[in-house]
Amino acid sequence: MLRIAICDDNRADVERLETVLDELCCYSVYYDVYFEARELIEYIALHRVNYHLYIFDIEMPDMTGLELAKEIRQRGSKALFVFLTGYSQYVMDVFDVFTFAYIQKPITVEKLESVLLRAVHYLEMVKQDFIFHFRKNQFRVSYGDILYIEKKGRQAVIHTIQENFKANMTVSEIWEQLDSRVFVHIHMSYIVNMEHLRSIEGDDAVMDNGERLLVARAHMQELKQKHMEFVRRMV
Repeated sequence: MLRIAICDDNRADVERLETVLDELCCYSVYYDVYFEARELIEYIALHRVNYHLYIFDIEMPDMTGLELAKEIRQRGSKALFVFLTGYSQYVMDVFDVFTFAYIQKPITVEKLESVLLRAVHYLEMVKQDFIFHFRKNQFRVSYGDILYIEKKGRQAVIHTIQENFKANMTVSEIWEQLDSRVFVHIHMSYIVNMEHLRSIEGDDAVMDNGERLLVARAHMQELKQKHMEFVRRMV
């Protein structure tokens, strides 16, 4: 089930979007509609709702779609963003919030179906679990929760959003489970999740939690190339 939040102050556009979504009967989709950005933010805060995908109009009177996306990002959400607009000048601005897609109005079944198909494939790719053992106990961590994996001698430390775990694993055993479209080796000691890579600054990979990890010179070109490919798949 793909859970979607729609926020657009133009009721005619919302009705068109609902019609298109309803026509896509081959997808399992649940959606909520909001006509004001503040209404959506308050509902998320009150009910702690987790949407997989947000569809925003960029131009809204109380708050632009870009401002709304940034506020949701600041709350720690890793959801996908799709922006709707009739104006092409906003195309580059959406990269500031690491968006997933940009659809220029008028909305059509073909445009929306293409976005939903990519969203489903992406969510399936990142929702898999990383399984490891430590002291005779088995653990399971979602790909999406892993910030990076640090190799320390015979041990590996799995750094996640909430806490860190230890495991007795070789580099080969680690890579047997990882998707190279999402994870990349940046140093003999670090494998990072590009979903949580905020930026590349000098010789450092800056993660979402503010940690700076040294990128080995031998891995810098591969990191930049794979990160660019990762970003292109999102937009």
